[in-house]
Amino acid sequence: MTETARLRRLIVSTFSLNGLTIQEKSCAHLAQQLGPLETTEERDQWLEKIVDYVRSSNTNEGNIVTYELLVKALKFCCDLQVLNDEDILRVIPAYKLPRYRYCALTKKFLRISSETSMFGNAQSKISQYVDRYTVIRQRMSRIKTVTDGTLNQPLTIGDKIRDVDYLLSSGAGLKFNGSSKKNPILLLGILVQLKEGGRHYLEDPTGAIPLDLSKTDFKKGFFSENCCVLAEGYFCHDREVFSVTDMALPPSERTEISKIYFGESNIYSDDNDHNLHSCNPKLLEYEQHKQRMIVFVCDVFLDDPKVVKKFHTLLNAYNEVGPVAIVMMGDYLSCRVPSHRYAQELKAHLNELGHYIHDMTPVLCKQTTFVLLSGPGDRYCGAAGASILPRPTIPACLTEEFHRLVPRSVFTTNPCRLQYCTQQIHIIRADGLMNKTANYDVRLKSMDRKKYSSVAETDDNTVNNYIKTLESQSHLITVPLDICPTYWPLASHSLSLYPMPDLVCIADANAPEYSTRNSNDPNSSNTKISSSGCVFFNPVSFI
Repeated sequence: MTETARLRRLIVSTFSLNGLTIQEKSCAHLAQQLGPLETTEERDQWLEKIVDYVRSSNTNEGNIVTYELLVKALKFCCDLQVLNDEDILRVIPAYKLPRYRYCALTKKFLRISSETSMFGNAQSKISQYVDRYTVIRQRMSRIKTVTDGTLNQPLTIGDKIRDVDYLLSSGAGLKFNGSSKKNPILLLGILVQLKEGGRHYLEDPTGAIPLDLSKTDFKKGFFSENCCVLAEGYFCHDREVFSVTDMALPPSERTEISKIYFGESNIYSDDNDHNLHSCNPKLLEYEQHKQRMIVFVCDVFLDDPKVVKKFHTLLNAYNEVGPVAIVMMGDYLSCRVPSHRYAQELKAHLNELGHYIHDMTPVLCKQTTFVLLSGPGDRYCGAAGASILPRPTIPACLTEEFHRLVPRSVFTTNPCRLQYCTQQIHIIRADGLMNKTANYDVRLKSMDRKKYSSVAETDDNTVNNYIKTLESQSHLITVPLDICPTYWPLASHSLSLYPMPDLVCIADANAPEYSTRNSNDPNSSNTKISSSGCVFFNPVSFI
């Protein structure tokens, strides 16, 4: 048997063992490409890469490896040997993020292929809460409890959760009526106010039940309206009220566990090639050896000479280092600028900044990517749109000159996502998120303010409770829509924190500066702890 025949036999058997059938033309072309390789190990490595690409590609050919697919796989595997700028740093705006919805029947996250509009119907408002509930509910099915079940198998929290409609049914209502603390009922739902009068309800996709919070022991975290909580207590059948004895936020889950069930390849992009590029071992090697930095700056008032001078000093300091990116977050102009002149002033000051970066910091201009997000006070899209998340990008008519002077600049939405090598980063610029979450806690209405003041009496305690709330909800916004409005069709995926990223930047000028540490890092002296393995930080205002 000739060497070419043995190679073709190896190719056919390799694809067959992976459930694939390669066409004759494809097999001949692949044998021709792999023939110059000297060792068997090199051929096996290339075959493994090509098979991995074919298996992960979404084609309509089933398990048939066509000539066109093979050529695409070979080109992709060759491109893996060289890293380009798009592989190292990628900026994804909110409207380009793929959308997924959890299916309880298949227990998988299914892609939503329909087009997304900023302005949705009433169903899109409901869907954002249903999606958030189902994500948390499936997470509870994996978190073990102390109580043992049958055959010494530990129960999960999901095994103990009851639906609201089951509790309200006649037979179940009599069964659980007056149940003791030794056998409490556990519900998972969203805190809402369905009627005027201050009474809160717990709502899940099956129904809603009124709550009695007068004797409730609240655990750590903030319990605002529209927040998904675990409520434990007993059902009063006569009053049809659920008397809550204990209320807690759903436990968070570490990133590596969530990605196993979610599927790591399609979190950030619809581009299959980019998803495979993010798994390239060369990216991890680059990340570990280069150790480049990303600089986050908030509230860069370009019309304030003092702020501009300090920002020029910062740019000059980093000109020799050349960080991988400088993330600039608004507001870009102070409130002194009238609304009718705002767009013209913003364009003029961006052009001045572009000229300075191009002329005075050539290293940054060539090696660093400038990522620009709008702030809550930027009024280029009108005062009404300034408070709704996600905020659109700054119009191209205002940024074309800056982009010409600084080609490595990206204007994106607020919030947005970054992928640096293998690290995933979420960025949001909004003022007062922490204060709103704390101020709209239901305990402010259900108990005395003096008793509640002990919950958030220090900044460290407030930050820890706020981070715990975000981790439990897997979402950046945990307050009602009238407090922090969002575009309904975009809210569930653009503001989602599931699976938990590696880094979350919450630029809040009204909150204290903070950064969290991993709960598994006992050597750190930082008192702000993240139990999910994600790092949260606030860069505060640059001014």
